[in-house]
Amino acid sequence: MKVVPKWFPDLRQIVPRFATKEFRHLPIVCEIQSYQEYELGYRKLATTLGRVSSKPAPRELELLRLLIDRRTNPVGSLGLADCLFMTAFVSIIRPRRMIEIGTGSGFSSAVLACAIDPQGANSCKPCVDTLDAHATYFGDRELPVGFEIPRLIGEFPGSVRVHAPRQSDYIRNLASPNELEMAFIDANHQHPCPLLDLLRIVPYVRSAGWILLHDIRLGTLVEESRKNGVPVAYEAVFGAEWLFEEWPWTKIDGGNIGAIQLPIERKAIWGPMRRLMKRPFEVCEQSYRPLRDEVGKAARILS
Repeated sequence: MKVVPKWFPDLRQIVPRFATKEFRHLPIVCEIQSYQEYELGYRKLATTLGRVSSKPAPRELELLRLLIDRRTNPVGSLGLADCLFMTAFVSIIRPRRMIEIGTGSGFSSAVLACAIDPQGANSCKPCVDTLDAHATYFGDRELPVGFEIPRLIGEFPGSVRVHAPRQSDYIRNLASPNELEMAFIDANHQHPCPLLDLLRIVPYVRSAGWILLHDIRLGTLVEESRKNGVPVAYEAVFGAEWLFEEWPWTKIDGGNIGAIQLPIERKAIWGPMRRLMKRPFEVCEQSYRPLRDEVGKAARILS
């Protein structure tokens, strides 16, 4: 586990003002690499978030182990450190519900559901709404998006509701403005797609709320692997990495997964958005103009 120790004594006083000004670029590093580190990592993360009284729910880690053991298709899915960070983060914030952009196999949806409601006490009511732009799983086009959910959480599969094929603008049908405490983005990582997904979900997340981002080191990891002679089946894309890197407010680095805190004034996002839009697009050239228009449209809603 990696932690920046000097922040911990005063974080409860410091964290709230991070969300007010665009001046902080360095992330607070808090990785949880193994099951054995979970309890210590949980306490450190809870202190970072100003919630020192938070404790893991009964069977929280046991449920996560069960999900990982049940998973049969890990292609593009969360690694162990990602799962530990996500579970701890959601457990500490304790949101009533979440929206996820990018369903894939449905593994992360199941992890979110168990972290929100580990006992399945409210299983008759969905606590995770997950969207995917495709109807079929990218790792196997014969399988539908979210195909793993019924098997992973067969005890309470109704806690996750899949919406596919749906773009992130469909969020307006799932949430009310300022309703959510946090959300998760793990969809198309090609720049500027993560930025567009963020802009579309921001109106529905409370000021100073949190967005979890996956694959914040994807581009760098792929490039490093190839330099070391390790073949990688997919391209190095930097959309999520650049978004996390450019974010000027509070952000917590959990490895290849991170969390960014929204500013109090949403329109303050225009500054980093403009800088990001100057970076080279990673999508096909035919998508440049439509994506620029969609980013502009989503940004105008923040005013």
